[in-house]
Order: sequence, then C-alpha cells, then structure tokens
Amino acid sequence: MTQPLIVTAAVIRRGDTVLITRRPFESRHGGMWEFPGGKLDPDESPREGLKREIREELGVEIMVGAIFEVVYHRYERGPVLILAFACEITSGEIRHLEVADHRWAPLSALSSFDILSADGPIIARLLGNA
Repeated sequence: MTQPLIVTAAVIRRGDTVLITRRPFESRHGGMWEFPGGKLDPDESPREGLKREIREELGVEIMVGAIFEVVYHRYERGPVLILAFACEITSGEIRHLEVADHRWAPLSALSSFDILSADGPIIARLLGNA
C-alpha cells in the first residue's frame, strides 16, 4: 500500500466566514478552491510546514492552533492525509504570492465554490455536519 502524502491546511475563520484560496491555473487542479496550506519539507513538523506554506503563498504570519480535522483522501495519483489546523493570522496583509485568488467565504456559501473534494470533510465539520 502506498504511504499517503502528508499535507497541511489552515482553517482561518473571521466571524461566519472562512479563508479559501484558488489554486494557480497552471497547477494540478488549477482554478479550484481549497483551504491554504501544502506539503511538508523534509524534517519539518506539520505546524512549521503550515506556517512556511502560508508565508510563501499569502505573505502573512499565522498562529497554528489545535488540529481541526484529519482527512484521508485518495486521488488518482495516490492518497493524501490532510492535517487541518485551526489558525489565526497574526500579522501581514494577504497577497497572492502562490495563489490565484482568495476569498473570505461565508460558511453558508462554501458549496457554491468549486472546492477540492479532499476538503469536503473539513467543510462538513465547519458546517456542523461531521
């Protein structure tokens, strides 16, 4: 069995909205929306990796809190294990450094975005359906 690729995701809430980002159009699953985050570098903890990814993608610093949800999802190219953390932006203004766009999406409107299927359980948890 193939070991899953471990990736991180930031669940950053502001009132009844949550931050989602759009993948660059030239990337795999280009143009789709997701919770920001990404793969870990070798010898990097999930929290360190998530802070780095958010800095690289959005140009902001975050505080990484508790695990919000853990998702195992199998894509055609292989399985991923998503460690989604509750996070808070502590400094900086969001910039589109490695993302095509971002939105503070109302929780009630998340289903209207073309969001990666692996993020479905995170949305269900946000909506209280998990």
